[in-house]
Amino acid sequence: MNARPLQRPDPDGGVDQALTGVLGAIGAATRTLALRKALHLAYHGDRQQLTVCLEAMTPGQLAEVAAAARLLSAEADQALARRGR
Repeated sequence: MNARPLQRPDPDGGVDQALTGVLGAIGAATRTLALRKALHLAYHGDRQQLTVCLEAMTPGQLAEVAAAARLLSAEADQALARRGR
């Protein structure tokens, strides 16, 4: 018979992985909220608060905002062109 010693379960088993997942989700939500705030401020023409919002972002976040703004602008231009405007 192949008897193995009883192993106690690791009390931290999976906790690190779960915490990493939670922190990743919080990071994604934070980036999404920052983008939405910037979009809201731009839409309402609040340049002063938009500047403050953008200055608080990391270079990576600024790159994401710039890419999203370019895509939004291009798609909006195309939608207007389809409508003959």
